Amino acid sequence: MTDLTAWRAQVDKELAGASFERLVTKTPEGLAIQPLYTERIDVAPPGVAPFVRGASAEAVPFAICMHADPAALEEDLAGGADALWVKAGDRASLDAALGHGLGVVLDANGPAKIDDAVKKARFAWLGFDPIDELSRGALAASALPDRLRELAGSNVRAIRVSSLGYHQAGADAADEIALVLATVAEYLRAGLDVADAARAMWAQIAVGRDTFGEVCKLRALRLVWWKLFAAAGVADAALQLHAVCSPRTQTLRDPWVNMLRVTTEVFAAVLGGAQVVTPAAFDAAFGAASSLGRRTARNTALVLREESHLGRVLDAGGGSYYLEARTDALAREAWSRFTAIERAGGIVAQLPAIHARLAEAWKVRAAAIAKRKEPVLGVSEFANLGEKLPSKLPATVPGHRDGEQFEALRARVEGSRDVVLVTLGEPAEHRARAGYAQAFFATAGLATREVAWDATLPLPLPNAIACLCGSDDRYALEAVAAAARLREAGYRVVLAGRPGALEANLKAAGVTCIFIGCDVLATLEELTR
Repeated sequence: MTDLTAWRAQVDKELAGASFERLVTKTPEGLAIQPLYTERIDVAPPGVAPFVRGASAEAVPFAICMHADPAALEEDLAGGADALWVKAGDRASLDAALGHGLGVVLDANGPAKIDDAVKKARFAWLGFDPIDELSRGALAASALPDRLRELAGSNVRAIRVSSLGYHQAGADAADEIALVLATVAEYLRAGLDVADAARAMWAQIAVGRDTFGEVCKLRALRLVWWKLFAAAGVADAALQLHAVCSPRTQTLRDPWVNMLRVTTEVFAAVLGGAQVVTPAAFDAAFGAASSLGRRTARNTALVLREESHLGRVLDAGGGSYYLEARTDALAREAWSRFTAIERAGGIVAQLPAIHARLAEAWKVRAAAIAKRKEPVLGVSEFANLGEKLPSKLPATVPGHRDGEQFEALRARVEGSRDVVLVTLGEPAEHRARAGYAQAFFATAGLATREVAWDATLPLPLPNAIACLCGSDDRYALEAVAAAARLREAGYRVVLAGRPGALEANLKAAGVTCIFIGCDVLATLEELTR
């Protein structure tokens, strides 16, 4: 008996006849994640096409690129930044970066007039984005070929191919990669010389909180980037990649948890092979990041590079059966979606349909978040009722964020009503469900207090909620009668747990049931109307 056969036999025994498919999970892209991988996928070594394992055969420390803030230049320059991400028109930050020998990622617009000084920077990646110009009406389609040739002739990487906007709109990993490829294909189709394109283009992509998934996203992007250029006639096009910590994962509530998110996102970006990484300040979503936020962002990347030695490791995930298989599957799915865009006429022709597709994708993701299938720590899970925010909540934050629905609910509801957890039976019978209910209501900013059923119940305050907490056996004996009494007393009644055989009677008594897998957001919206 092989080890694999023995493992499968033990799994079947533990599952007690249940389907083995229970152990298979699905990614947002629809890819199946198996519980065990045993088959090697041969991949070329680092520095060799198709560059899945990296563009270089040697470990090259990644550059830490901070968002430039003219008011915080000295902090970044003295605090370990290797590059500044400079907004168009911010000459002070650009001159500071050049004067200190740093790299530059420059948001650019208008004519491609590039200073000679920029060309002498440690590296200069310029963010001209002709498709964005087309979508905004700032560039006519007929002018696209001349615009591309102008940018490609500047002798720096001047053409940015970015997925950040698509990511913010709700794109999954396969969509992000496909849209990057579709953008490159549009530029090549417009007549840009493929060799010039390979030298002039660079990619900018968001990195989210699914560590292994994001590692595979960056590796898959390198693979299909090479494949597209190889098909066009350049066989050695290694991707130059700027990874940005995802704004979509940042939360306004319990923002300190953003430090943990940024840590895993930088980690994933580095293991995925990004040459330039921008860590996010934990309070960036509030507006201008604080000094503490910028410092922790820089230091997070520095610790990972210098103390955890990620700057000395070359493709740490290379050879992992799981990572190689997931990379390969994601690359195939992204390529399929890319070719579908091409068959439909290309990205420019398909922009309205793409925006509609991403809106639907966000709805699917938002539904999973609402049911806590995609938990958001500190917001939809383990909400901190006693938190003190670093600054006032902003009225709006651009783009979608994972926590936005629960944060909007909490802003509307927090502290607005009394919630009493009515416990049935001994502590062993109600403790687990009382804990679940406490966390459930905390996501809306509602504190709870426990009252035993046999005690004198407090008179309800306006809009008060009473949540029954006990065991299934106890519910069978007492729940329906208890719910009726609570309703008569003026409470909105909730039961923690699935209704089971009591469903019809509880429904007739006006009881709302809360349980793992229910639509938490919709239920709280209904309970707090």
